[in-house]
Amino acid sequence: MMNNKTFAETRLMTAKQLSTYLSFPLSTIYLMVEKREIPFKRFGKKSIRFDRKEIDQWIDGHYDKSYYLG
Repeated sequence: MMNNKTFAETRLMTAKQLSTYLSFPLSTIYLMVEKREIPFKRFGKKSIRFDRKEIDQWIDGHYDKSYYLG
C-alpha cells in the first residue's frame, strides 16, 4: 500500500521506477543489477530496491565530466 509520499519523496525505488527516473529501459536496469554496475538493495530472493540517494551519488560519479569542461 502506498502512503501519501509522492514518487519524488520515495526513498526506495522499484526497478520500474528507476527505469523511469533514469530514462533507461527496464531490461538495462536488470542487466546492470546482474553485473553489479549499479547500487541496489535486495530484500529476500527476488525483491530489489534502489536507494534514491545512492543512485544520485552513482550518477554524479559516472557521467562524462569531459563533456562539460568545454
